[in-house]
Amino acid sequence: MTRQCFLKCLLDSHAPIKLPHNVETFVGRSKLTLIKDQACSRKQLILKADCDQCLLEVKQIGINPSGLDGYALKKDGLYKIKHGSKIEILLNQYFHLVEFDPPPDDYEVPNQGNKRKKDTISPERQNKLIKIDNKNSVLVSMEDKWEDFENREVYVFTSKGVKSSSKIAAFDMDGTLIKTKSGKVHPVDTKDWQIIFPSVPSKLAEKFEDGYKVIILSNQSPIGSGRVKIEDFKIKIENIVSKLGIPIQVFFATGKGFYRKPAPGMWNILSKEKNDNILIDMEKSFYCGDAAGRNANWAPGKKKDFSMVDILFAENLGLKFFTPEQYFLGHSIANVPKSRPEFIPKDLKPTTFDGKLISAIQELLVFVGYPGSGKSFIAKQIEEKSAHKYVTVCRDVLGSWQKCSTEATKFLRQGKSVIVDSTNPDVESRKRWTSLAREMKVQCRCAHVTTSKSHAQHNNRFREIMKTKHATVNDIIFNTYKSKFVEPSKSEGFQDVINVKFNPTFEDKEAERVYRMFLLEK
Repeated sequence: MTRQCFLKCLLDSHAPIKLPHNVETFVGRSKLTLIKDQACSRKQLILKADCDQCLLEVKQIGINPSGLDGYALKKDGLYKIKHGSKIEILLNQYFHLVEFDPPPDDYEVPNQGNKRKKDTISPERQNKLIKIDNKNSVLVSMEDKWEDFENREVYVFTSKGVKSSSKIAAFDMDGTLIKTKSGKVHPVDTKDWQIIFPSVPSKLAEKFEDGYKVIILSNQSPIGSGRVKIEDFKIKIENIVSKLGIPIQVFFATGKGFYRKPAPGMWNILSKEKNDNILIDMEKSFYCGDAAGRNANWAPGKKKDFSMVDILFAENLGLKFFTPEQYFLGHSIANVPKSRPEFIPKDLKPTTFDGKLISAIQELLVFVGYPGSGKSFIAKQIEEKSAHKYVTVCRDVLGSWQKCSTEATKFLRQGKSVIVDSTNPDVESRKRWTSLAREMKVQCRCAHVTTSKSHAQHNNRFREIMKTKHATVNDIIFNTYKSKFVEPSKSEGFQDVINVKFNPTFEDKEAERVYRMFLLEK
């Protein structure tokens, strides 16, 4: 006897689709199914029939969820279903029945007005799926799972029993859920931890029982730097989740890019890839962390918070924020003294190009300003608006001030005006250029880009996140500039000193959205 398998439309809108034995068949938006809905991919499902065992393998590869007997499938998950199972090519839409002809020997014909028996969902599927409410159905993780994203910049651990939800209860880890046993600020090894407050497990359990998905979001740069082995840290995470006693999904960033808090990269992975396409309700969700910018003695004998990273992360996302003491112990934070960042990106006001930067006569225009202050951007504007009567010599490109001087001399002899794009923080560094201008008998002016240290550091961080070609600048370089800086004045030999404000422009809305967020941790 030769058995065949068919996918039969319950509305009879098209002919049954034959599924050959042991052959992968793509089903989705096509002339075969008559589905025209753009939400349905052309290759929405992969189906492979085993006509000998009367089983059909189903894998969703489309972007939007498909359904199985009223339950959402997990993207790229593999399911084996039986004769009589109902597939929704899109969740709650385009219903099709799986039929083997002839049916399996043990199949019982439904009775009672063609109603299917309650046990038509196989035990295997009952173990893999769980219904949350009448509108949404999501998968439950049936085993502990590790994943990594963006070349291991982010690791995700999903413990057994995690359920996606529109309500997210998010927590930092160190100093929020756990503390060191040793009493040291940083753990001495991956076993140096304990639960921070006795109430932590019960408070997390309350949220889990209330339908929240509990997650941890943690910066872990020691992994990226190699100081901690990822294999050891994974064991630590699994032990912490086990101790907390409920299913938890853990995200931790190992690098310094878009995934490190306060940047929203880890949250983006959660919302776009790790929540089964369920839209997160930002009003009901919240974030709890200990890095809130609290000043020293915010409570008797308490040190100041090491940073503001957690509260700024919550502000970037528009989430309600709690400190651990507030959430787990019920403390009030109404009168707790807190610091705020010096630079507020969203408050940056637009400025127009200063026409005074372009001179009608040949000159040497010497820039002064922090690394990342916007000097190169402004130099490019001058070149373009002067119809390229100006050329720029940049120490970052040429490598030394001597090479810059050689290039500047060459361009001045050609009749060009020259912009000196380097930090030039003190009188000594600027004297090289006033001397060259006197030697070449050209005007010398100074353009002081007044961008603050914190604003320049923000720009530098933005470049790291957007992965531009600019070299990364560490805090030592910023601090060195600050220690050497002397306010430029005309007495040094400049015809004029112009204070210049920097305001960036953006290639797209997404870049501007990121720039307007808090990107610095302090």
